[in-house]
Amino acid sequence: MAKFEWNGTEFALVERHGIKTGDFKKIKAVIDENADIIIAQCSKHFNQ
Repeated sequence: MAKFEWNGTEFALVERHGIKTGDFKKIKAVIDENADIIIAQCSKHFNQ
């Protein structure tokens, strides 16, 4: 499990359990590459 929070400029890791380093790096890369999409979809969902 990994928990990230948007701090206004990037997604920051809050908590991480049971994820190998290599896997975590891949997860973080996907989040970073898609940050604009994630933010847009969250805004769309939560601002309804």
